[in-house]
This record gives sequence, structure tokens and C-alpha cells, in this order.
Amino acid sequence: MGYRALAAGLALFTISFIQVTAQTRPVSCPETAQYYAKDSINVVTFGASTIEGVKGLNFQDYLKANFERCYDGKSVNIYNYGIGGQTTGQGLERLNIALAGKTGFIVIDMGINDALSIIDRKLKIEETESNMRQIIQRSLAAGLVPIICTLQTINDTNSGRYRRANIVVDQLNKIYIKLAAEYKINLADINRFFKRDFSLYQDDLHPNAKGYRLMSYILFDTINRIIAKRFLQFTVNQNYPNPGFNKTTIDVILPDAQNLQIKIYDIQGRLVRTVIDDFLNSGIQSFDIDLSNMAPGIYIYKAIAGDGDYKVTKKMIVAH
Repeated sequence: MGYRALAAGLALFTISFIQVTAQTRPVSCPETAQYYAKDSINVVTFGASTIEGVKGLNFQDYLKANFERCYDGKSVNIYNYGIGGQTTGQGLERLNIALAGKTGFIVIDMGINDALSIIDRKLKIEETESNMRQIIQRSLAAGLVPIICTLQTINDTNSGRYRRANIVVDQLNKIYIKLAAEYKINLADINRFFKRDFSLYQDDLHPNAKGYRLMSYILFDTINRIIAKRFLQFTVNQNYPNPGFNKTTIDVILPDAQNLQIKIYDIQGRLVRTVIDDFLNSGIQSFDIDLSNMAPGIYIYKAIAGDGDYKVTKKMIVAH
């Protein structure tokens, strides 16, 4: 699988959840799932009633099924730490329980109850921001990867109180976007996709089955983007095409930012060409190699990353 094909697959995957929100067909799998470096995927979901689930519905079951389908042979654990009616301050008091002994990702979705408390003058918006900062900081200190969710709009069609609360929801979402940028963590922008589509709701506040499925797609997509950037195993793909004529391409997946060397040798072990010897960022790196000046025959290319931590040797054929 070449980089261009991978990129195209990821681009299609990124928009797939928008196209299938109301459908039951299986989720589209990212090509990078095959390069995931860990044995398990662990996700703590933390928040209030939307996280807890309402009337027997939740997004965790969908999310687990998505990962189990796409990450063959990996253990998938989705933990539910949602308690209905709680503000961020109340959530902060029980955060240690959710973090204890956990690894992987933490999805943080809280603030609707804060918005209602703020318009009732029981809470200040600055307190919510402070609470969210502490939740993020403590999640990072525990070694988890935080994902902060924007809040879905409240169905305010028949309620002036909810219309006032939605003004605060908009303000909180701007704060959450700012916090995600400040702490360099990922944002699951649920509000962006829910908008004011109240067909996704079972009541004024909570998603229905269709809405929860959409949430699972958004979170699945967000976590996969993180995996593609941070949790890939070192992989050197076979050059393509092989045999190569005037040009061939080598794709390398780097798990970390580090130095990468790719060198081509002839069958006698003599160095023919250095493709790259430089520091690169993590992720999928693609190298196009001009073969027009190389004699037909069999060659060896060696890829070494870091201080020799990763080494791969493969054969390539040049044919004119």
C-alpha cells in the first residue's frame, strides 16, 4: 500500500462518518490501523449524562464495535465514567477514580449542566474554565491522552431558558477550543456536526441512537488521527512498483520524530545512493526514487531509524 493510496484512504475515512450517520453499515477503517503499535486500545469516557447514556442508549457500544472491526487482534476497552446531572466541578471531585490504573485515551464531555447553572447564577463561566483546565492537567499528569468534546446545542425550540443556556454553550465551546490549542490536545468537535439537527436528539439535551452513532464516528475518527500521528509501529513497505523502471517509491512509517536513513546498495554491497539521512517527524513518509541512472539489476535498500533501534532490509529490482 503506497502513501498516496494511504492518504486517499484516510481522506475518505475522515468524511465517512458524515455520510453514514443514519445508516447501520460498518464503519470505514483507516489504512493506518494495521500499523498500530500497541496490543490494546483503552478509552476512558468521562462526563455527565451524555457520557453515562440515557434510556439504555450510549455511544460506547458503537465505539467499541468500530475499533474491534478495524483493529484486528487488539484488545478494546471502553470505560464509562458518566454521571447524569453533574457539573465540571462535581466531575473534578471524582476524576481520580476514573484515572486510577488507566492507560490510553480519555474523552472529556462535560459542561451542559454548567451552562444551566451559569444562567441560574449558581456558577460562573470562569469556574467552568478552571475546572476543565484541572481535568485536562490531571489527565495529562496521569499519562492519558485527553480528547475534549465541544457541547451539543440544547433544543431551545420551545424554551427561552434554553435559548439563554445556548449562548453560554457557545461561549464554553470557544473556551474548549482555546484549551485544546493551549494544551496541544485533540478536540472532538461534536457541536460542529450536530449543529441544530434535533432529529439526532431523544429529548432537549441528549442524543438518540442516531446521535450516539454519530458521536461514535466523531470520536473514532479523532482517536484514529491521534494513532496515525503518535502510535504507529516502525514499518518499511516494499517499494512500488517493483520491478521499477524510471521511478519507484518507498513508504516508511515512523512511530516518533527521529533520524531516518535509507541507503541503496548493489548486490556486491557497494553503496549506490543515499535516499535520506535526516530528522523527520512521526507518521507516514514517502520517498520517490529516480531510477533512470541506475543499471538494471537487483539492489538492497536498508532503512535505519534513530540510533539503530529500528532496522529493515529489503530487495528491489531495477528494469529498463
